[in-house]
Amino acid sequence: MDLSTAKARASVAWEALNSNSASAKAMKRREDYLHGAQDKPWAPEGIGDEHQSLRDQSIANWMPLPVYAPIQRMRCEGLRSGIGKKYDAALWRDVWASNKLEARQTIIYESMMTHGRGIAGVWMNEKNAARPVVRPQSVRNVYIHPSEDDPFTADYAVKIVERQKAPNALIVPNGSRDADYVAFVYDDTSFFRLTREGAGWVDGGKTGGHPMRAVPFVTFDYRSNANGEVFSPVDPLIPQQNAINTIRFNMLLAMQFSAYRQRVVTGFDPVLRDNTGQIVYQKDDKGAYILRNGQKVPMLADFGRAAVDRMLVFNGDQTKVFDMPESNLSNYVEMLTEFLTQFFATSQVPPQYLLSRMANLSGDAISGAESTLTSLQGELKRYSNEGMVELFTLSARAAGMDEPHPDMEMLYADTEVKSFAAIVDGISKLITSGFPREAAWEMLPGANQPKVQRWLEMADDEMNAEFDRIVKGDINAPAGGGGSLQPAAADGGAGAPRE
Repeated sequence: MDLSTAKARASVAWEALNSNSASAKAMKRREDYLHGAQDKPWAPEGIGDEHQSLRDQSIANWMPLPVYAPIQRMRCEGLRSGIGKKYDAALWRDVWASNKLEARQTIIYESMMTHGRGIAGVWMNEKNAARPVVRPQSVRNVYIHPSEDDPFTADYAVKIVERQKAPNALIVPNGSRDADYVAFVYDDTSFFRLTREGAGWVDGGKTGGHPMRAVPFVTFDYRSNANGEVFSPVDPLIPQQNAINTIRFNMLLAMQFSAYRQRVVTGFDPVLRDNTGQIVYQKDDKGAYILRNGQKVPMLADFGRAAVDRMLVFNGDQTKVFDMPESNLSNYVEMLTEFLTQFFATSQVPPQYLLSRMANLSGDAISGAESTLTSLQGELKRYSNEGMVELFTLSARAAGMDEPHPDMEMLYADTEVKSFAAIVDGISKLITSGFPREAAWEMLPGANQPKVQRWLEMADDEMNAEFDRIVKGDINAPAGGGGSLQPAAADGGAGAPRE
């Protein structure tokens, strides 16, 4: 890749990533809705502060639920590279643990569920070559251009960032920023640093190569099609979220203005008039008429306040007094519940997340209700496993290590709702039937590779100690009681057998 090619690629990325582009606006809208900055329900112009306050209160952010409910249960806890346990432990330590991906993996999954794509970047670590730098990336900053003949392979990637005070090894390899926008253009062997001046890009003073033999960005795509295109799972939920907010606004209006019986008086004119029938207007202390909006303010008759021990009397033979019944708010509640149910069904969120829908159910019933969410989690794990394999492959190349096998497998924590007693009983039966202990213990909730290895070492130590105590006659073994076996005493001793 030469400088002119890098400039052309940066221009393509700028058209897609700048804040005025359609894709950038769509990504910002999704993130705004996820964080509660949503469109307010429609209201006519000129509404008062009271109505405006109800519009603000009507926003109920349900968007985090379909995004975070699946990814909260996606937790990588180990890997099998196909090379060996020592290699797996080193790869996990130098790539996963050293980059704090135990917590940062959630950033990738969140981007998958929000924009349809998560991105991670891999780069060499100048301070410790054995531990490459791996960082989650924002899809609003990174543009990945697919290859012409293979839409699932990146031809090049461009990361555009605003100038920052402190450089980062992944974003700025061996360089610092001196422009408002900086672009880093990568292909499978080299990179260029560019700065934006005016409407174009100029040489940023940094270029070089890298050993990864691929674009140093890994994509985690959610349900991509045959053309490599991805679609956001949040986009179909935005109209439903708006409808829920509108129902809440209408319900708040009904609660505010028609939740109680309203008293109505018709045919009564409260304006005071003199003997000639002319309207009497209010005056100040100086005898001048009081004006409001340029109009004289009439005086109104005091017709009293309603109370239990009072009676209201109105003048005029056409005056009628009656009341209007309150609104039935249960209809609004039913509609809101129905819309929420549809929202949950669309996003594959089980009904127990709406706590009022399920109560006092057994573990098996809850597990059955979560079948759709469990299916979604399995699908997400398949998508993310492909990305994780590529991430560890690039990391191994950046660190100069042997590459993991293509059939490498990520081990995810089992977060499905199950009875712990049933799990333990099943594992015990598996081990009794000859199933490997290590594979069985991996099925325990919260188990990961380090824990299982520690459990195995502890079990072996206990077995060796028991063997030494019983078979070898360890002098340090506890004597007597507890049903433990004791070695025979010496001849003539108190414990010696008698003839």
